[in-house]
Amino acid sequence: MHLNLSEKIFSFFHRFIEKKYHMKRLSKILRDIAFFKYPTIFDVGGNEGESIDFFLNLYDNPKIYSFEPETKSYQKLLRKYRKNKAINLFKFAFGNRKEELKLKVNVKSSTSTLSKINTKSKYYHLKSLILNRSKNNIFLSEEKVKVKKIDDFFYQKKIKTIHILKIDTEGFEFNVIKGAKKALKKTKIIIIEFQLNDMYLNYNPKRIENFLINNNFTLIAALKFPFMLYEDRIYINKKY
Repeated sequence: MHLNLSEKIFSFFHRFIEKKYHMKRLSKILRDIAFFKYPTIFDVGGNEGESIDFFLNLYDNPKIYSFEPETKSYQKLLRKYRKNKAINLFKFAFGNRKEELKLKVNVKSSTSTLSKINTKSKYYHLKSLILNRSKNNIFLSEEKVKVKKIDDFFYQKKIKTIHILKIDTEGFEFNVIKGAKKALKKTKIIIIEFQLNDMYLNYNPKRIENFLINNNFTLIAALKFPFMLYEDRIYINKKY
């Protein structure tokens, strides 16, 4: 796939702001509240390894489980990290049940999604205009992906603690945490993306917030990404 000029410019500035500003803010907060010597980290929505690199730089001895369902992105992860014993790569998504779903593959791979799209959304049309001007559609294709529950994986792998659970699944976050009710009791910190736009149908940030509060998580910080309609929220388990 050849990227158009708009997509190249957008990606360049997005990655620059993410690395030089957004991730630095996140790093500062985690250093203050999450000093772990041997952390177990779940990277849900691994994309091309941005979060993996972030956690490798933040901690000396992490054990990272990274989950990426999109074939092209997963292959990039394999090429980059397959020899790193600290990183465990898995090609499937997480949700609230074991099933098979269609992943909508985005022009910008980090925003591929299992969520239903609100085609009337102005934000959706703006992104489509920027990223795929010729077709006014940011989705290139669909691919079938396996979906599992965090709870099942957690107990199958006999994991005792998730020190950091990072979730970036483009509107599918509520499904992910619903499938992690038991594992959340053994989770210390959650970093989860919240949408501040109407691009995804039936997306309800208040529902996600209430679910986390009801499972003993307290909001520590909300970091809005500059110029974009989403933010990363950091929650800490007050009972674990």
